[in-house]
Amino acid sequence: MSRFDAIVVGGSVGGLSFAGEAAKRGLSVLVLEEHDEIGEPEKCDGLMSLRGLRRYGLAPSGGAIQSSVREGVIHPPSGTECSVDAGALEVVVIDRSRYDKQLAENASELGAIIKTGLRVQRAAEKGELVTVDAGQTYESDYLIDATGPASAPAGGILPAAKYEVEADWVEEGRVEVFVDRARYPGFFAWTIPYGVRRAKVGAAGRGINPFKALDALLESRPHKVIRRVAAPIYVGGPAEKFVSGRKVWVGESAGQVKPTTAGGIATSIGGGVIAAKWVAESVHSHDPSRLEGYEREWRETFEKEMRAMMRLRGVFERLSNREVDLLISTLSSPKLLARLGKSDFDFHATAFLSALGVVGLFTLARLVASAEVRQLLSP
Repeated sequence: MSRFDAIVVGGSVGGLSFAGEAAKRGLSVLVLEEHDEIGEPEKCDGLMSLRGLRRYGLAPSGGAIQSSVREGVIHPPSGTECSVDAGALEVVVIDRSRYDKQLAENASELGAIIKTGLRVQRAAEKGELVTVDAGQTYESDYLIDATGPASAPAGGILPAAKYEVEADWVEEGRVEVFVDRARYPGFFAWTIPYGVRRAKVGAAGRGINPFKALDALLESRPHKVIRRVAAPIYVGGPAEKFVSGRKVWVGESAGQVKPTTAGGIATSIGGGVIAAKWVAESVHSHDPSRLEGYEREWRETFEKEMRAMMRLRGVFERLSNREVDLLISTLSSPKLLARLGKSDFDFHATAFLSALGVVGLFTLARLVASAEVRQLLSP
């Protein structure tokens, strides 16, 4: 039987960033990943801000970066597009499989042990010990759940799918978002170029078949499908608690992803790094109550933004296609778009509300009367 300070279940960005930071702080760490290879199967589109990951010293290396984003284009139901210059946002598209391997290599070099092809069958907490059964038995002081959407809070999962395509219409650096309440209720479709004539094309929405939605989106666009994958997304906001006893949730398992876009690389890594700091404090001081610092610090960093995203999501879900057209037409002024082009990609809801100003918020209020708008209008 092997004993560790912390056992991490799940070898994705949240779990691997935890493992590296915890090992750096002197903890013995074991990562158990059910798949045979870290980073596979790759389901994330990999759209992220370099600025965000520099906060934690975990920016992807050159080999993991597939392309840079120069422009973001929104296609409302009417088809009249709205474009944002994204050149200053430091947004890139990464190969998530390579990036996960980079995080795993970093954690291993710092002393963490990573085992693949092992599915956890049972985990039990008894007193000051957590016992994990994954074909053989392991013991630890703390268990870190980084298993992803399967452990995320109930009610926040949307069906989603992604195609990787090869097509002549793909413009490198030009990310597109397609908003249509009839086709993608509660979400949208998107294209993210990741190389010459190649793009990741996805769709999500409440109660839809995302594969049929993607086929309809691509029907008039000649293309060759390289890969298809089902990739459900979580948009329900952070969990109420990140800690229970000696079990700690990080990343998507804790709901640490953006409710507006389901992107969560930076916020999940933030969760992993911050959790590692406080688990290390708990181990070194032999005081489990120190874990309270993890949730407090993560919320101090991200809670305001997450609340703004949840409110914007509540507004968005109430808009009809006609109201979406009107809103984008009204708010796509050059001044507002210029402000958005200089904002922070990882805190886009706060930036959006700041760019809207009072006039923009009252435009929202005229379109939809809701508790979310009243909260956005409050100080």
